[in-house]
Amino acid sequence: MSRLVKTQVRGIRMDSVAGETAGGQTHKAGLELHSDKWQRTSPASVIYFAFKFITSLVKNGLQAVAPVAAVLATAGEQRWFALGALAAGAAVVLMVGSVLSYLNFKFRIDKETFLIRSGVLTRKRLTLGFDRIQNIAFREPLYFRPFGLVILTLESAGSTGEEVNLAGVPRPLAETIRRYILDRKENHKPINPSEAKNSAEATTEISAPTVSLLRQPLAELAKYGISNNNIWVFAGIAAGALAQVDELWESGFMQAVFSAVGETVGTGIVAIATFAILLALLVLLVLMLASVLGAIIVNYNYCLSYADGRYHRTRGLFERQETSVPEVKVQSLKIAQPLIARFLDRFHLTFNQVGFEGKQAQNKSQKFIVPSVTETFYTQLAQRLFDKTDVLKQTLHPISQKFVFRHMIYTFGIPSLLVSGLWAINLGLAGLIPLAVPLVLLPFIVLRWRRYGYAIDGCHAVVRKGLFGLTLTVFPLYKVQTISISQSPGQQTAGLANLKVKLAGHSLTIPYMPIEDAKAWRAKALLQVETQSDPWM
Repeated sequence: MSRLVKTQVRGIRMDSVAGETAGGQTHKAGLELHSDKWQRTSPASVIYFAFKFITSLVKNGLQAVAPVAAVLATAGEQRWFALGALAAGAAVVLMVGSVLSYLNFKFRIDKETFLIRSGVLTRKRLTLGFDRIQNIAFREPLYFRPFGLVILTLESAGSTGEEVNLAGVPRPLAETIRRYILDRKENHKPINPSEAKNSAEATTEISAPTVSLLRQPLAELAKYGISNNNIWVFAGIAAGALAQVDELWESGFMQAVFSAVGETVGTGIVAIATFAILLALLVLLVLMLASVLGAIIVNYNYCLSYADGRYHRTRGLFERQETSVPEVKVQSLKIAQPLIARFLDRFHLTFNQVGFEGKQAQNKSQKFIVPSVTETFYTQLAQRLFDKTDVLKQTLHPISQKFVFRHMIYTFGIPSLLVSGLWAINLGLAGLIPLAVPLVLLPFIVLRWRRYGYAIDGCHAVVRKGLFGLTLTVFPLYKVQTISISQSPGQQTAGLANLKVKLAGHSLTIPYMPIEDAKAWRAKALLQVETQSDPWM
């Protein structure tokens, strides 16, 4: 167990923390934080900077290896010597760059601000106020575990990525920093040097009990890998690889493959079709296995718990990640059930937070996801998260059938008619083929219409949508930022409207709902916003 030795701030020494490692040895952190003294992380962070440089090199892809290819192409018989020289030079540059990155990375806490200095060729200065910090996460790569070190990550609102990475911080000290920042954010009190020591020590000695909510075994992680949409990501990677088929054909490789296939299964239509189906199934199986493997690596030993008003998540095989989100910052709970997950009777949850939108909302590494849970679990979690709400037990109201009519006529019907008219002039009867598009798409439009549903109680609301799968979004009405009603001329005649609800971080739209329901939603949301005093930021 870790033991806090001494914690003081604002001009008072914030000593490092002593903790016992798994082997029973005591590890001294060796770091001190002063308001007037810049500090470095552990020398082991050189490893982090080296991996960071290599990762950046890999992301650049062909641009990074182009100079190497040019040298090898012009080196002639000396290409292996040139390759060895390049490798040795790259190793020297990597080592020197990593050491310089470590030496130039400094940080300190000044009042309620995090100050960072970094950079080798380009010097950077970063000032990050505690009020902008949305999340404080720990990452524990394999190469840091023998030293008892972690990467302390500070994520801020409005940024497209991580603002600060403190690599090579002893875990007890990282926990002390996190506790100190959270206390300042929650209390919003100016720092009093005479009380800083007692406050910090009291905080570390008294803490709320941790409630374990979920631990996912490998079987559930495998279900998550099979049923999430990451399989299409791997499919995209595979498609990119197949884009090089022209080069393979020119090399004669693909010709040899087709010849071998013809000799094995024959050249008949049935044989070729059977082979194509089996090949497609094999590719799908490989993609599913890759998705399962990725899900297990990322979410290995997944644990969800609750303590001190925050939901905590730990996961990861090669890099152990510890992330938390304040309960008050959760704007909504998204309950997703993709098509394959419907057969497995599983759901995947996402906590939508304040300040995470745009590119951040698409970044899965920053999303707070709870994978592969049952309906019973997400119902209980929603009740815990949103003050024992029963909105998920409400009967969902459907939207108007005019949604189907609108898309059949205006979205697909009229454009198809115009295209057919133009094509028929030159192609004759064959130009009428686009007229079949609305009929082909009709089952999908009807299915999407049936997926829409909404319900509301006194304080909370739920919206359902989807196509093959479905998504439920639960949110408290007092966290609504704006709610608007819009009507087209046709909707005004039919007494229908589109309702758009904007929360901090994302928005929801319910199309073709009765105008009376839309007005009732708006009235209840405005009432909750005016009367509720609970914090939500």
